[in-house]
Amino acid sequence: MRSPSRFWSATRCSLDPSRRRVAGLAVLLLLAALPAWSTLVPRLTLEQMVDEAASVVHGKVLRTWSAWDGAHQFIWTHYEIGVADTMKGTSATTVTISEPGGEVNGVHMTISSAPSYLVGEEVVILATATEIGFQRTAGWGQGKFAVGLANGNKIIRAPGLGAELVDLPGQGANKSAGTSRKSLDGLSLNEFKAQLRGMIQSRTAKGSR
Repeated sequence: MRSPSRFWSATRCSLDPSRRRVAGLAVLLLLAALPAWSTLVPRLTLEQMVDEAASVVHGKVLRTWSAWDGAHQFIWTHYEIGVADTMKGTSATTVTISEPGGEVNGVHMTISSAPSYLVGEEVVILATATEIGFQRTAGWGQGKFAVGLANGNKIIRAPGLGAELVDLPGQGANKSAGTSRKSLDGLSLNEFKAQLRGMIQSRTAKGSR
């Protein structure tokens, strides 16, 4: 996984107050001269996320906390998910999804467009493994699907992303190459899970040949 260092900012600063004011003014002038931007992320199909995922689960967010990583370089926010159904990966009662950024003892680290979760939120998550042993939402948040209600039935919602999605070379010209995330919005939860299971089973079978 690419290091999140290029996206983070912390509140702690070693400059004295006068130099900090000058530095702050310089940053404001620089930002004023730059166009607004957001994190650019390759657009992924459901098939691509299934292939990349270490786990695919349906459950509810139980709790959240922030902590430094083992090397004390970056702050991560962790979300414990109470698992109702495991479609890919090792079955467990809970799984922890970790996203860069958060606050520890007054030190803030903000990661541009990092996905987040709310306690009590029901979700289906496709998660990828990181180099440091954490699991992250696939595709910078594209692997998060919220579960909502419509006429008393549970449906899938593909919430908006803070990141800007861009097509990979050749992908934009071939819209039939896979299942788009947007096309899944409004699908019933049961249909979505059945689609995921079938996709995981068929792609696992192809990979074992």
